[in-house]
Amino acid sequence: MRILTTVLLSICSLTAFAQDYNIKTFGAKADDKTLNTVAIQKAIDQCSKTGGRVVIPEGTYLSGTLYFKNNVNLYLMAGAVLKGSTQFKDYPDNAVPGSSKTNHAFLYALNVNRIAITGQGTINGNGQSAEFQLGDDSGPKGNGGRPVLILMKGCKYVDIMDVRLENSAFWMQNYVDCENLHVKGITVYNHVNFNNDGIDIDSKNVLVEECVIDSDDDALCLKSHDADRTCENVTIRNCVISSNCNGIKFGTASLGGFRNINISNVRIHNAPIDRIRHWLKNMKFIGQEKTVISGIAIENVDGGITDNINISNIYMQDVQTPIFIKLGNRGLTLKPAAKNPGHLRNVTISNVTAESYSKMTSHITGLPGYDVENVQLNNIHINSMGTGTKEDAQIILPENVTTYPENRMFGYVTPAGGLFARHVTGLVVQNCSWITRAKDERPVVILDDVKQSSLTLLRAEGFDDVKDLIKKVN
Repeated sequence: MRILTTVLLSICSLTAFAQDYNIKTFGAKADDKTLNTVAIQKAIDQCSKTGGRVVIPEGTYLSGTLYFKNNVNLYLMAGAVLKGSTQFKDYPDNAVPGSSKTNHAFLYALNVNRIAITGQGTINGNGQSAEFQLGDDSGPKGNGGRPVLILMKGCKYVDIMDVRLENSAFWMQNYVDCENLHVKGITVYNHVNFNNDGIDIDSKNVLVEECVIDSDDDALCLKSHDADRTCENVTIRNCVISSNCNGIKFGTASLGGFRNINISNVRIHNAPIDRIRHWLKNMKFIGQEKTVISGIAIENVDGGITDNINISNIYMQDVQTPIFIKLGNRGLTLKPAAKNPGHLRNVTISNVTAESYSKMTSHITGLPGYDVENVQLNNIHINSMGTGTKEDAQIILPENVTTYPENRMFGYVTPAGGLFARHVTGLVVQNCSWITRAKDERPVVILDDVKQSSLTLLRAEGFDDVKDLIKKVN
């Protein structure tokens, strides 16, 4: 509660705006043909001098990259559509001097304060454009990098409220090293390209609430791109998310790590459309056509420190793996002690109801010599596909130390039918149940190199033999 209060107090909404600047006054045309970049940028520049709103009136306005300035609220009226150009040339590379990283974006903000995007209109990235269809998961390529719809770096006091965001060519929105970010009541639809994340956050003092996010790639994703900075003091609540990849994800970028994260009251389910993934066709033992990879994925694999994570009141359906917690070392850390995978500790997940559709059950896994520490699972109730065999129960999972972290990194079958834990110190599992829809011959829980564990009030149905519900290894 103390952390939540701190975050809420740190969120500072924009003060009353002094003046409205209608983009039509600056020459913008609503014909979905005219490139209005110059006209809209003039409105932003003028607005910044006094503080106020840049008003996008009803109609469709085409534009290339727009640059936020201090004290600007980009306000979209009902019926307004701000649409991105279909051409790479209209999204210049905004690389920070000394950095090799490209920064192509439709709406770009760098080191500016007290900015907002609000209103009842829509921002459309035109990500379905033929120029943006590179045909794979690759990121930006040279000067033709696919643009993020919203990219904000080093900004303070940011409000993103009520608008609809759709059809980005890459991630939908990326907030890096920002402070006092408030995202409320937005609707995200992102299903026209690869890497179509819903929201990516690498910032501190953040509140995300009452959002609906529907994305092809990870829906709600916390990231940590800098070994000297953590993503911290983040509260996410009262959201509905759907995805063909992960629902709630920490990582994969995890160089600094994650601290003081509170996530509650989130509903997770599959996306209504699947243009790319086709898990039922491309993976083994998947129980239905469209599924979320992992409902909750906490991945610390780049040397960072992940500490004090609280996730509660989560309802998930259509998932392959309900909970996936992984401490690893994929070799990308920038820290001098590159061989040290960092720490993943003090994680509490409570009050989860899940319906799963694969033989890849929940995982909590560290590395030999580097344990995940202090994990509590309270009131977790999972209805699973089952169908595990005696042969499945004998599978020995590889360590796969440097493999990209995903629920299938160990194979398409887990030897435990409910929970597999390996290289963990301090595991508490209480009042949890696993019920299968088909007979399962695997042990319910497998503990492999798990120290200081306490498992109480467990229940299982549909398994071949629940007399020995818990199997201990080593």
